[in-house]
Amino acid sequence: MIISNLTVEYVKIIKWQTREHRVKNANFICRAEVAPLAKAGGMGDVIGALPKVLHQLGYDVRILMPYYGFLDDKIEIPSEPIWQSNAMSQEFSVYQTTLPKSDVPLYLLKHHSFAPRRIYGDDEYWRFTFFSNAAAEFAWNCWKPNVIHCHDWHTGMIPVWMHETPDITTVFTIHNLAYQGPGRGFIEHHTWCPWYMDGDNAMAAGIKFAGRITTVSPTYAQQIQTPAYGERLDGLLSYVNQNLVGILNGIDMEVYNPAKDQLIYETFTPYTLEKRIANKIGLQEETGLEINKDAFLMGMVTRLVEQKGIDLILQVLDRFMAHTDSQLIVLGSGDHYYENQLWQLSARYPGRVSVQILYNDVLSRRIFAGSDVFLMPSRFEPCGISQLFAMRYGCVPIVRRTGGLGDTVTFYDPIHQEGTGYCFEHYEPLDLLVCMIRAWEGFRFKADWKKLQQRCMNQDFSWYQSAAEYIKIYKELTGEPGELTAEEQNKINGLIRKNLLWDVPGEESVNPLEDETKHDKEIANQESTEKQTDIQPETVNPEEVSPQNESPNISSLNKENSEEKEGKSSNNEEVKPENASLNISSSTKEKKEEKEEKEEKNSNGEGVKAEEVSSDFSSLTEDKIEDKQIKPEQLLSQTDSSETTPSDNGGETFPKQIDNIQSEISGSEPNITENSQPEETISKKEIITSQDMSINQSMSSLSNSRIELPKTEIITSDNYQLESINIKQDIQPEKR
Repeated sequence: MIISNLTVEYVKIIKWQTREHRVKNANFICRAEVAPLAKAGGMGDVIGALPKVLHQLGYDVRILMPYYGFLDDKIEIPSEPIWQSNAMSQEFSVYQTTLPKSDVPLYLLKHHSFAPRRIYGDDEYWRFTFFSNAAAEFAWNCWKPNVIHCHDWHTGMIPVWMHETPDITTVFTIHNLAYQGPGRGFIEHHTWCPWYMDGDNAMAAGIKFAGRITTVSPTYAQQIQTPAYGERLDGLLSYVNQNLVGILNGIDMEVYNPAKDQLIYETFTPYTLEKRIANKIGLQEETGLEINKDAFLMGMVTRLVEQKGIDLILQVLDRFMAHTDSQLIVLGSGDHYYENQLWQLSARYPGRVSVQILYNDVLSRRIFAGSDVFLMPSRFEPCGISQLFAMRYGCVPIVRRTGGLGDTVTFYDPIHQEGTGYCFEHYEPLDLLVCMIRAWEGFRFKADWKKLQQRCMNQDFSWYQSAAEYIKIYKELTGEPGELTAEEQNKINGLIRKNLLWDVPGEESVNPLEDETKHDKEIANQESTEKQTDIQPETVNPEEVSPQNESPNISSLNKENSEEKEGKSSNNEEVKPENASLNISSSTKEKKEEKEEKEEKNSNGEGVKAEEVSSDFSSLTEDKIEDKQIKPEQLLSQTDSSETTPSDNGGETFPKQIDNIQSEISGSEPNITENSQPEETISKKEIITSQDMSINQSMSSLSNSRIELPKTEIITSDNYQLESINIKQDIQPEKR
């Protein structure tokens, strides 16, 4: 009697809450797995995280799951049920508690079929058909929500039974289309099917009668409409594709936070990755691997089934292990064939391969926190959660681009420093091997690898954006505009920013978005500085060159002279610069002989180019340096260093003075060809005198420069004055 009174009183409270919250979309989520209480794969993490986010955003969300035999060890459950009823000629009861670390109400449906300490088994078709029937009875008679959110074939019959209930609508989420549940014959034999039911199994029935169908990634939503991934339901899915939408799964970034996770050996952030080494060493000790912090440690946390690409790993791992210093840790259970194959692999590589045939949440987190890369070469993957956990903990994923793996992991480009992992397209052993080798090579470059880890850890994997998409669907199904209010959008944006803050006790919070902005500004400033540096040598100081002293460009003059010479007779020959050099240190007799030779060549109609003058002057300088016992290498080094050392004469430098001298000489040189004649108004003496004055002024300017040469006297204009007549005669035009 006491139980009955408590039950009636509770039902009244629930109904009152229902009337109050129906405007805000009272949602009821039914699932066989709910993390952290009951989890066999990634689906449990979805149901454990999404309701908390919806509740945080102000929605009345409640969960119904089976009362498994092991739940008493994990959570405190009241001894008295809140409601009792019958389904499929079986009695059941419902207990209420809350989801751990949240205020989300949790209903536990108790029946003796769920008493064993396991989630799945040989009789799972009957167990979960009964669970769906009992959940429908609970929604009809105890707590009536606006929306029932069903997941996979385990609750596929609920949309069928709710089809003619006008004030309850359903959302059906496909996590894995490969598992479709019992057929129609089995369902009709054990429970009732409405006359309007259409569908060969529980999965098909849920797709046909749900108000909205969702999958766990946009790519998977497109793939299941094709024969390759449709599992014989591609025609039905293509037919209802107007109600089909893909929404990426997320993770609980508060629970899976390497900066605060007490289950790993050492907490760390993207900016303290040096602390992550302790997790690698601790994982090697715990799993029996050789302790080597520099080893390339690969991790896997998965169900050992064909879908997960285990056969690819078995084909390539022997070759990869033989040529690298890699290690492998595998955690999971599944098909006995794959379990035995992995055991044999660990026996062949003791200390390098560790296989743990079980599921352990603590060890899985330590694998995420300690491994260098995470292997996930799935044949198909609706979304995948493990790669998100891995990136959250700085473990770089190696994945095949299929389903949600292609939506969550981007191709790593080391040149442009983009991407979050290593990807391959085709389900082939060689493609996986190449991808593993690329990752092993990339691991050797520690600086780039650290940036890749930081990029992975700073991704937004939270449920807030995905929850916003589900809220839009809930609103549309209940007749409200399918949009978020400004208040809801601002709240979601604030929660996302909060999740991306690495708030560590005793340390300043770091926002990766601001950090990336600062990094981009630094790169832009650096590129700007480099451009200015590249342009700076090409700029001309206006103080060095004035319009009054500006002389013709020697290169353009050479070009004009060469063009004029090309048009002359083929009998005339040019004077090569190397043949026109004079040796100032030779005897006077040798100089006179060279002078006579040049006069003979000039008398034969050969023109003297401005390049010869420059070469003559260079040879004079080199010969004079040899007289003073200076090596050409020393002169070169002094010239290079003098380019940045200003002198007392207006800041000009030695090489620039030489260029000015050459420009003055070439500027005063007339354009001489075979048939050219000097003007009658200008005599030879006037030309020679003007050229002497120009050369003397240049030499005087050079002598005043303060250039320090090691153990060498400064070359003055007096020394050059002795040889100026040679230059003067070379420049002097002569008639034939």
